[in-house]
Amino acid sequence: MDHKEDFHSAPTQDFLAFLQEETNQEQKPLVRAPVQGWVQIAFWALRIYVAIMLVIVAIGFARGIH
Repeated sequence: MDHKEDFHSAPTQDFLAFLQEETNQEQKPLVRAPVQGWVQIAFWALRIYVAIMLVIVAIGFARGIH
């Protein structure tokens, strides 16, 4: 049988060094990506669609109460 590495054993020195280096870094601030082109058009279309659906649901709910 082939020897398989035991991943449940103690962490290696390389991993511990990597972990120490990664945890001591300063976090970079998150910035919002610019939305341009067809993506902006798609988002506006979705907003309009949601608004129309809310109006249709409100009309249906209002007529269903009576």
